[in-house]
Amino acid sequence: MWIFYTLLTAFLLASSDAITKDLLTRYSPWQVIRARFLLALVFLAPLPFIYGFPSLDGTFWLAAGVDLPLEVLALLLYLKAIEVSPLSLSLPFLSFTPLFLLVTSRIMLGEHVSTPALTGILAMVVGSYLLQVGKVREGLLEPIKALAREKGSMLMLGVAFIYSITSNLGKVAITHSSPQFFATFFALEMALIALVIPYHRGDRKTWNIKDKAMILMALLFALHFLFHTLAIDLARVSYMIPLKRTSILFGVLYGRILYKEEDIKERLLGASLMVAGALLISLAP
Repeated sequence: MWIFYTLLTAFLLASSDAITKDLLTRYSPWQVIRARFLLALVFLAPLPFIYGFPSLDGTFWLAAGVDLPLEVLALLLYLKAIEVSPLSLSLPFLSFTPLFLLVTSRIMLGEHVSTPALTGILAMVVGSYLLQVGKVREGLLEPIKALAREKGSMLMLGVAFIYSITSNLGKVAITHSSPQFFATFFALEMALIALVIPYHRGDRKTWNIKDKAMILMALLFALHFLFHTLAIDLARVSYMIPLKRTSILFGVLYGRILYKEEDIKERLLGASLMVAGALLISLAP
């Protein structure tokens, strides 16, 4: 069941991101953040009343407290990455979260990986190279140099590292509460953070509550996080998160269909190999 939950999570996240990229042409990143978590909270708020409020211990509060600032930082970097770079170049770098999880999950949760997982790491590295393989005629190292010049790719790599930490913290918090409660709790704390951040110059004071795209983006994000918590409660973090990175393939396709991003064939090949590497890690014993 966790595999179904995870694949659904991936599709919902990619769909929310595709809408977010369009919204960022009309709103500032912080306006999108406010709408995402305020509306998501509205959608998720009934869950604890339906499934009950768990007893919370010190471990929950410690994990949640450390997780919050890291999630805020990751979200800011995430939004900036998809704003400044094509989805098909930025999103694939989330595949590096499993690479970082090999270290962070072992340290934080005691999870171990095997030789097939290392093979998956190699596949992800080669996949990142193939994202710009069309530039290889300019020099063998040109694809790597091109990725280094792509600001969104580098930002998303930072997001991948942060997520390798917050995924483990979320697992701890869910274990010491419940998936439904933590989904609502996370939306609540992020909504409160978004509200207290000062408005930037040029921001409109409010976003249009009748903006259907904004509402749909938040709904898809809320559903994504609900199924994320359900899946990670049932599986190892080092297995679930790599499988969730199939959102990359959906994101690359959205980039082509909705935003007419170019060089999609070479990018899709690279993204596919990166996801294949992630799947090798998720299926490894």
